[in-house]
Amino acid sequence: MYFVISFNYRNSDVVLRSKLAKLTLEDFKDFKEVFLLSTCNRIEVVFDKKQDLTELYDKVYKKVITPEELVKAEVYEDGDAIEHVFKVAASLDSMVVGETQITGQLKEAFYEAYEKHFIGQDLTRLIHFSFKCAKKVRNQTQISSEPVSVASIAVRRAKEELKDLSGYSAVVVGVGDTARIVCKNLIKEGVNIVLVNRTVENAFALKEELGDDVNIDIHSIEKLPKLINNYRLLFSATASNYPIIRNEDVKPTSFKRLWFDLAIPSDIEDDLCDSITLIKVDDLKEISERNLQKRQEELKCANELIKRCVEEFEKYLQSVSIDPVIKFLQEKAHECADTALKNAVKKKYIPAEVADEVEKVLHNAFKRFLHHPNITLRKMADSAEVDVLVSSVKRLFGMNGESIDMNKCEYHMEKGIFK
Repeated sequence: MYFVISFNYRNSDVVLRSKLAKLTLEDFKDFKEVFLLSTCNRIEVVFDKKQDLTELYDKVYKKVITPEELVKAEVYEDGDAIEHVFKVAASLDSMVVGETQITGQLKEAFYEAYEKHFIGQDLTRLIHFSFKCAKKVRNQTQISSEPVSVASIAVRRAKEELKDLSGYSAVVVGVGDTARIVCKNLIKEGVNIVLVNRTVENAFALKEELGDDVNIDIHSIEKLPKLINNYRLLFSATASNYPIIRNEDVKPTSFKRLWFDLAIPSDIEDDLCDSITLIKVDDLKEISERNLQKRQEELKCANELIKRCVEEFEKYLQSVSIDPVIKFLQEKAHECADTALKNAVKKKYIPAEVADEVEKVLHNAFKRFLHHPNITLRKMADSAEVDVLVSSVKRLFGMNGESIDMNKCEYHMEKGIFK
């Protein structure tokens, strides 16, 4: 039914994700229904049905990665694919569980695919329900209430100290997961980033991931001794086995500085000058762990909600087929014709001996009347708009008492697609 290929922060480093970020929707033009979700932490492709990985590699992925790199992907099928997409939309699969940005990114990815005609009925239904599921998780749990990672807490702490971070510049040392989260949170606060790394190519790869509209300057590690004395904010999170910021490199400044050492072992030597406030990872980890413990119960509830949403969606799929609607209309027409004929015979409007011939005329008339609606419904069976049409027909003719609001895609309506 559904099929997902997921490269994410768990299975792919920044270099591999940077290669995959070069893929576009147009690379998947040979496939019927597909959309591409590309963010800092994941590059995922969602299909309406199972795909052959060898064919996919030959047609698409070999442009950017090797067969060995393709094997790193997580692959989801059928019910697992539905559950995965729902978890992504609800941010339960995010590096920072509960972050809200992913839902918007998913909406934009879907909308782009719709506008470029890569989307039809099946993926419309999946993504619509993923939005509903994400909304339930947000409204019925506290999963998005507080940041839980050390990196996000560090940025929050900086904001508490400086009140408003907008317009500040911050030195970020490293390009690993922690540094990446720091950058994402700083960007949200309007901070300009001075990104420093031993391998400059990896720093540029991270910059590309974070988007063209962000203000990031790239520097090699050799420039670090000078940079640390030019800016008020610094976040360091490398995998170095020894301090990379030493006392001898620290110069007095006329302004106070706020430094965060998010590395283990430490990136920054102790005993700095009085104008520097140094906050280490252990100072933040306790807050993070407390938040995580508080959120475990919320996470359990959120996962239960996801499972119920998957069950609801699978039942929904069984209820929206075109064929039952067409059959219902035909049976309704026959019922109306038979009732009218019996009444006419009973009231002697029509002689009983010609009832069979009149019945044929009535049924042929209704058949002719329903011919065009039936053809239209079948033609639209694979379109994204079919659910709105089907629900409208059901409501107009009293089929199961369903209303149009049950099936419409709110995101589409907001964008004006169905106007």
